[in-house]
Order: sequence, then structure tokens, then C-alpha cells
Amino acid sequence: MSNNIYKIVTDQIIKQLEHVDPSDFKKPWFAIGHSPVNLRGTAYRGINHILLSHSGYQSNIWATFKQWKEKDCIVCKGEKSQIVVLWKFFDETDESGNSTGKTGAVMTRYFRVFNSDQVDGDYARDAEQKFKDKLLNHDPIKEAQSFVENYTANEYLPVRNSDRAYYAGGIREHIAMPEIGQFNSPELFYSVYAHEITHSTGNNNRLNRDMSGRFGDQAYSFEELVAELGSAMICGSLGLEQQPRLDHAQYIKGWLSNLRNDPKFIISAASCAQKAADYALQSAEVQICLGSVTSL
Repeated sequence: MSNNIYKIVTDQIIKQLEHVDPSDFKKPWFAIGHSPVNLRGTAYRGINHILLSHSGYQSNIWATFKQWKEKDCIVCKGEKSQIVVLWKFFDETDESGNSTGKTGAVMTRYFRVFNSDQVDGDYARDAEQKFKDKLLNHDPIKEAQSFVENYTANEYLPVRNSDRAYYAGGIREHIAMPEIGQFNSPELFYSVYAHEITHSTGNNNRLNRDMSGRFGDQAYSFEELVAELGSAMICGSLGLEQQPRLDHAQYIKGWLSNLRNDPKFIISAASCAQKAADYALQSAEVQICLGSVTSL
């Protein structure tokens, strides 16, 4: 049954390609500030952003022990801090004390900060709630939620909240995803999630696709086609939609322009996407049976 779904999805997208304008494509989620911030709401930058983004906490709010205490919040016993670095640059001056326009001394200080998830206190909860109030109220779709949870668990693939959606391979392999409430509909959330899951199937420990492409080149464009087709196939298999969404075709046509406007190239990508969808659905222990979805 899944092969029939894949063929229907591919044929419909190819038909849609004749009529869509890729410039009409819009990112299907909105940013709400998932970047790590201090209690003033100032975003951490540089290496601090990287360190705190990879901490594994759901909240994006950080402060020192003293700063939390000033807000009547207590760091929970046994919690470990994360180091952040402050650089302060001083202008170089001449013998008369006038600035030379060059940077002179650099002062470096280290601070230890704790995430609001590590803290007890009303202020921490209120700060988290203000962040959550920006989210739309969507209920998860049971079958789709089961798929993404089972796949990421079975593949030992961490998922991190972010205002961006991407798959990162390597030693710190993970998927970054906006929250479901950042999307206009839950279907859009699972569609983007399935896109990143399809990318992850290309890891050399899974299907070992060519993931060496760089933005704008042919290999990268091909992998994006695979991921978007794979997403449409997975969504169709999960019964999320009767037909692939128009924005699938808009996204795909945008990448086809980098492949010499050759729509037939999509057939080759569809073959890889079918293998990716099969792998992901099997890994998540999802069985497609006469159009219905069940967990094995």
C-alpha cells in the first residue's frame, strides 16, 4: 500500500510543478525567540549561544545563581551550571591618552548560569509562561506524534527546540525543530518534522546517501528534493492529507531551478525518497495497512 501512496504523491507533485511559482513559498512557522536569553531578554551570542543551545534544556532562559536568588528563585539541589564567557574590549590609546582607533587589551570573565528548568520559584515559571503564551494552541496528531517520537527514540536522535528547522549530522547528531505551536497548523509541523527525519535517514549509519553538498550546489539541491518528497510520502502514509500540499511543490520547484530546470530529475530523487520513507516508517514501527496507520 505504501508504494501506491508514494506513486500518487510523486505524480501529483509533478503535475503541480507546472502551475506553481516557487517565489510564493513561505516558511510555515514563525519565530518566537528560542535563542538562549538572560533575564533581561538579551540573546547570548557567539560561543555562548552554541554552549547554551546544546544544553538539552527546554527553556531558553538563563541566569546566575545570584540573579535567580534576587528574583526569589532557588536553584534545585544537585543542579550543575553552564559556563558563559564575557569579553570586554578596550581601545588602544597613545601617550596622550587619545584613542588610536585600534583594539587594545581584552578582558575575559567567566560566569556560571543555570537554566530556568533547574530553578524553583514563581518568577521562573512566569518567565517561561510569557514565552509559551506566544505559541498557538494545537493538539498533537496521535499517529504522527507517535511516528516522530518512535523514530527519534529508536534512532537515538536528540531533538532540540529552535526557531530553525534542520538536521545536523556528525558527533552531535540531532534534529532542531520549532515547537508545534509555532506553526499555523499541526499538519505543517509534522510535515517539516518529516522533512528533517528524511534528511537524517541519509546518515552513513542508515542509508548512507551523499550528504556532502553545500548550499546552492547540485548535491545539496538533490538532497533537498529527497527530503521534501520523503516528507510528502511519510505524511501521505500517515494519512495526514488526501493530497500533497501546494507548498511541497513550491519548495521542490525552487530547488529544481538549481538542477537546470529538469523536472524529470525528480524521479531519481523520488526513488531515494521512497527508500528514506520506508526506512523511517519501519524504524518507527509504523505499519501502513489499507490506508490506515497502526503501531506494530
